[in-house]
Amino acid sequence: MIHIQYDKFIDVKRMVADESGIGEEYETHLSALPCHIQPFDDNFGQDLDGSFGKNFLLFCDIADILEGDRVINGSDIYRVVGVASYKFLNEERHMELVIRKFIT
Repeated sequence: MIHIQYDKFIDVKRMVADESGIGEEYETHLSALPCHIQPFDDNFGQDLDGSFGKNFLLFCDIADILEGDRVINGSDIYRVVGVASYKFLNEERHMELVIRKFIT
């Protein structure tokens, strides 16, 4: 029943080798995936490398999403930093992702 809370549609991009085979780029992996996004942290915090970001929770149906993928919601870009799927009566029902938005 969690799917009735899905109020956004996201695109998921995954890193692939570019056409030259030397570099890498992000390519659309999933489009228009329904989900719900809510803040995980109250404030933006500093990472060890000196960058600033804020974590969010993303709830969606079971999908092929991995750590390192990019989640695009309009002009907001997040990096997937945690992935978990949850079962009910031994059936996978939904995923909860920790996604991080960075301040540039």
